[in-house]
Amino acid sequence: MSTTRQKIETPFGDYEPRIASRDELAQAAGVMGDTVQAIAKVNHDQWATERISQGWRYGTQRDDARKLHPGLVPYEHLTEAEKQIDVAGAKAIVAELIRLGILQQ
Repeated sequence: MSTTRQKIETPFGDYEPRIASRDELAQAAGVMGDTVQAIAKVNHDQWATERISQGWRYGTQRDDARKLHPGLVPYEHLTEAEKQIDVAGAKAIVAELIRLGILQQ
């Protein structure tokens, strides 16, 4: 995976997915109420960073041949259904961190 940040154009302005540092993730995890949403956003930005590095761009309709995807927008502009995909993964991560004793309820 490329760690070089790249910017693409979207209908909402330029989009440059942000990947948090370990220190930032550790700090976010300290605030349990915001942890799931923070992880969901990080997951989306991670996915978007990978797609952009593979040449994908924003498109109103998904087109694998042309590498266009409507989900290549900032997390805040996703539909609630799309956000729930990221939230589900974040909940699994938080649950595992609690199970391991890294986070406490």
